[in-house]
Amino acid sequence: MRRAAIVLLCALVATAASVLLWSPTGYATQDREQISAPSSARHWIGTDDLGRDRSVRVAAALLLGLAGASAASALAATLAAIVGVSAAFAPKPLARALLYLCDLFLTLPWLFLLMTVRSALPLTLAPLQSAAVTFILLAVLGWPAYARVTCAGTLRIRNADWFLQARASGLHPGRVAIRHVMPHLRPLLVTQFLLCIPAFLVSEANLGTLALGISEPVPSWGAMLLSLEHASAFSGPAWVFLPIVLLIVVLLLLQLLVTEA
Repeated sequence: MRRAAIVLLCALVATAASVLLWSPTGYATQDREQISAPSSARHWIGTDDLGRDRSVRVAAALLLGLAGASAASALAATLAAIVGVSAAFAPKPLARALLYLCDLFLTLPWLFLLMTVRSALPLTLAPLQSAAVTFILLAVLGWPAYARVTCAGTLRIRNADWFLQARASGLHPGRVAIRHVMPHLRPLLVTQFLLCIPAFLVSEANLGTLALGISEPVPSWGAMLLSLEHASAFSGPAWVFLPIVLLIVVLLLLQLLVTEA
């Protein structure tokens, strides 16, 4: 199942990239003569209320969402690894301080904290800057839970016989951590990385529906869902629901990757 999920995800990414490469219009190009138009040879799944090609915007939103969530997940996993391993090897006062910091983040309502921080930032950022800020915020606020898990895993490794033998042989703790501990933590970090991606995708979509996510005209999952807030969207062609269907499919495929990891 994991291999099938990887193949389907790669197929979705390749299809989205092909749509962007071969389409004669960009995701921000407006065709004022084809506003809310149905499917046609020029616009494969029609246009939105500004005359922009839906297929191009959905493809761009899929690629941006996966790329941004993956980058944010990698950053969150890196931060969790740094803090978790440091807490496991640090003196007790510093270790307690690091873990208390994680607990402080965990006691706060994560989504509301994210919305508060994002709303405190300028809402007039350039579209690509808003995308970068959104995913960086997701990473910065999403690492504490995984840092505690990483710390617990590192402590188990630290008490292993082979680790005690390495320290007794005179190896520097930093070298042992980089050369020997991190490879043992790789499965845990990969699982954390995979868990963060769907969480960050959903979080970005929630921010977008509140107009706190990625700014227009750059397409995103949140912008796609926000376009469905009007009742008139439900009387349009069925293609308007494609973003929701694709988001559910991507989340299910990512879930398969996590359960099989």
